[in-house]
Amino acid sequence: MLTLPYEAGTARIVYVLAALVLAGLAGGLLLGKPNEERTGRLPRALRIGLSGILVISALIHLVLGAWDHAAEPYAALIFLGMLCGFVGDLIMARLVRVPNRLVCGMAAFGIGHLLYSGAFLFLSLQLTSDGCRYLLLWLVPLGVFVLWAWNHYIRKPGGSKVINLGSLGYALVIAVMTSLALNLSVLATRLAAAGLGAALFVISDLVLGNWQVQGHDWPGVNDVIWTTYVLGQLLIVSSVAGAVICLS
Repeated sequence: MLTLPYEAGTARIVYVLAALVLAGLAGGLLLGKPNEERTGRLPRALRIGLSGILVISALIHLVLGAWDHAAEPYAALIFLGMLCGFVGDLIMARLVRVPNRLVCGMAAFGIGHLLYSGAFLFLSLQLTSDGCRYLLLWLVPLGVFVLWAWNHYIRKPGGSKVINLGSLGYALVIAVMTSLALNLSVLATRLAAAGLGAALFVISDLVLGNWQVQGHDWPGVNDVIWTTYVLGQLLIVSSVAGAVICLS
């Protein structure tokens, strides 16, 4: 078990919340019944519940773990990013009424990714004055990859220009966020959770875009999206503990 740089009570709360997320995800995948479309076993209530627990976990990391610490800005940005993800989940689950579910969902997640990007950039510059020296090593290949993936697996020829262009902008934001996370992971191995979490986010959003924009669904597609998404968010939220250690 990883040792957290928090008081014992706070550490126990974080461990319990992480265990609830993992147990809920595993239990839903193993015991859940396939929906009518056969796109997944995880019921909507469980999916939203897992996202809500991650918001609470991010808040605990901020208030009880990083408050009045040099890592507080990082923790605050991660919490706000996770909160935007939760709003995006509510929109995509049709629990919040919006004019265009897909566009508004991308907007919520995109803002979240910008907040994560700010967190990763802040921490990189706190660790060293040359904190972005590895950024281009990640940004160039990732940028090329997401553009290729968007063109082949997300863009819908003849489809809505708003959604096609919106998904392109979102893909580029994802590339920047992931590059910053991987750059941070290279600077400090204790922050590898941020890079791995961001990479899982890329997988999740690529599958989601292929399904929701191009319309390619297959058995279990939603479970793949949510498994990579939940694990990615959990790792990003958990990176706050690494930030506290690195800045102590």
